[in-house]
Amino acid sequence: MNALTPLLFPLLAALPQGPDEALATYQLDGKTLPVTRTDVALEMAFHLRRRDRGQQAVEQLVAVAITRKAAEDRKLMPSEADVRAFWNDLQAQLRAAGRRPEDIPAVRNTGEAQWLADLAVQLAQKRVVRQELGLKSDEEVSGDMLNLWLQEQRKQTLVVTDPDLLPAGSAARVGSADIPLIDLGALLLRTAEDEERDRFVKQVVYLAALESTARKDGVQVTAADLDAAVKKHKDDAAKDPRYSGVTYENLLKAEGLSAQSIRDLRVFRGQILLDKLARARCRDEDLAAEIAKDRQSALDRHGPRRRLGLIYLRAIDTPNPLVPRDFAAAEREMATVRERLQKEAFDVVARIASEHNASKQQGGDAGWHRRRSERLPEAILAAAFAQPAGAVSAPVRLPDGVALVKTLDVEPDPDDATLRQRLREGKAKEFQQQIFDACKLTMAKAQPAEGRK
Repeated sequence: MNALTPLLFPLLAALPQGPDEALATYQLDGKTLPVTRTDVALEMAFHLRRRDRGQQAVEQLVAVAITRKAAEDRKLMPSEADVRAFWNDLQAQLRAAGRRPEDIPAVRNTGEAQWLADLAVQLAQKRVVRQELGLKSDEEVSGDMLNLWLQEQRKQTLVVTDPDLLPAGSAARVGSADIPLIDLGALLLRTAEDEERDRFVKQVVYLAALESTARKDGVQVTAADLDAAVKKHKDDAAKDPRYSGVTYENLLKAEGLSAQSIRDLRVFRGQILLDKLARARCRDEDLAAEIAKDRQSALDRHGPRRRLGLIYLRAIDTPNPLVPRDFAAAEREMATVRERLQKEAFDVVARIASEHNASKQQGGDAGWHRRRSERLPEAILAAAFAQPAGAVSAPVRLPDGVALVKTLDVEPDPDDATLRQRLREGKAKEFQQQIFDACKLTMAKAQPAEGRK
């Protein structure tokens, strides 16, 4: 462990929180509401606490609690001057290595007082270990030394990190003291990249708006709804060939989850709310009438899928060093590729000849698609749905190249009940987007970390 380690693995010290900063605002029920750091921190804590990232953060919180107590008992907590000198040295090392301290999320997302408190715990741990080992004050403490000391301290301290053994609102227990869940969320938020933070901001807004919409429609989640949703997940997993021989409980355990923890997730409850909302607004008779009015359109959007294989060659009107062939040359080359398919397997040829990066390594397998899909060009979908399973199309010209399309597999047409349900699910996704769009989410302008004191 070198001197830069605290920047990469920041610890969280318990400090009084200042005014709750708004990360965004949104519209709901005619009001402009804030999304605060606390809102997002709690959402992250609930959502991530059982995942690897959340568990790592819990371990950091436990390490801080153990270290702070040991340092305070031995009166080894550093002074503010010591911490500032350490921080200045770290900044110099980072800049010498070509990195800017403010580009690190844990620095960018943290006020100065909090960040200095984090470093104080790091320094305190080194002091405690030096004293424990009888080292001089200027002797370096290695990462292995720090880890071994923490391991020994944990053996002597009651530590509980299993959420199922903790009261609501607690992230961990060290000795007789509980670490609040908000501390976990604050650490996760502080170490989050901007993209992750913004994703959770959107999640907070969407779930608040969904719950408000459901209340207006008289829709709520019951215990029976939760039981049915968990059972459906279990049944779906049992039918999925990817999970053959693996129990549903073990699948959940691999994700750090359990049947009960899933029931507690707001995202899981939100999906049930959305499904019930769609069922209330989209009655079977209304869906049947819509299908009867334009059945082909319903089948194109929600009907049988085709599993497609692709072999693709880039082309351009005027060749250049990046795209060395025009369309005529691409079609001639593709004709040769098509001849090879009479003797060689499609997946083998695709791995060698195709320039479609998304499917090349899968032997050209581009996955399952319905007749109307935004993921593939219309010309490719048209070719796939115009031929039986196993057939390979003639060269298909695209705006940026030429492709051969193989229909690898074909789903049968769904019965009317299945088609109605798929149509309802499609409308649920539309409701989801409409609910979110109506919030008119506005992200707050980024504020420098040094401005949050």
